[in-house]
Amino acid sequence: MARTIAEIYDALNASKASFSELNDFVVSTSVPGSTQDNSADLAIDVTSASKVAVWRLWMWIFAVGSWMVEVLFDRHSADVTAVLDSKRIHTLRWYAEESKKYQYGYPVSWIDNMYQYATSDADAQIVKYAAASEKNGTVVLKVAKNSGGVKAPLTTLEKSTFTEFWSKWKDAGVKLEIVSQPADQLKIYITIVRDRLVLDGNNNLLRDNSINPITLAIDAFGNSLEFDGVLRLSKLVDSIQAAEGVVDVQLTQAWHKPAGGSYSVVNMSVESIAGYFELSYTDSLFTYQDNVEVSIFD
Repeated sequence: MARTIAEIYDALNASKASFSELNDFVVSTSVPGSTQDNSADLAIDVTSASKVAVWRLWMWIFAVGSWMVEVLFDRHSADVTAVLDSKRIHTLRWYAEESKKYQYGYPVSWIDNMYQYATSDADAQIVKYAAASEKNGTVVLKVAKNSGGVKAPLTTLEKSTFTEFWSKWKDAGVKLEIVSQPADQLKIYITIVRDRLVLDGNNNLLRDNSINPITLAIDAFGNSLEFDGVLRLSKLVDSIQAAEGVVDVQLTQAWHKPAGGSYSVVNMSVESIAGYFELSYTDSLFTYQDNVEVSIFD
């Protein structure tokens, strides 16, 4: 950041004071040569009837010139930064982050040599989840919105306008595939041993039957998954195992199905097609075994 003229002038005088050969250049002939001048004293002297040493005026002129150069460098740096920001390399992360800037119902305009929105409306930015990957030379962009606190696909019209948005936003020549569809379904066969001193026959807490720890654990696990991340069965088991009232868990089989597809076996982990998962309780088989856990204290 550019210094003020006064700061530059004072710095020049501080430097002058370190050179003994310049001691003859004094503020006043009645003051020893080692006395240091400053911008405040100069401002007083130039408005008084006193004569001002020519060397002081030349130093002020030099300070003004230096200040102008520093200001120009600041402006140049800002201009270069602005250009770099607008011309930065478009990585996969850029595609994901730019998707969240899409504003449903707003036109894009050509402003400052680039397409952008004339106004910003956070409520119209419907894409809340986005991830980009590259497969066979094509950028695959998976997106979803938030509907009632859960991930949901864009409607046909929303996806159509979002695709049009990217036809202007993307780099020329880039092949872009946009995916926004219902959650991938996960089907599991699982046995859960529950503590009947804690849970009732419907897996609700005995002390508060409005709480189902097993369902909450499964939902929390799904919400914790990174969008377009990998679902690991061992992590699902760990989440259920940690639920209150659960004694033991055994997951025997698991299957995965994208929207409109068919189930395929999952051994350890699986990647989603839509970018997110949903456990199908109707297709899954939950087997419960009752156990009474008794804690023994010394």
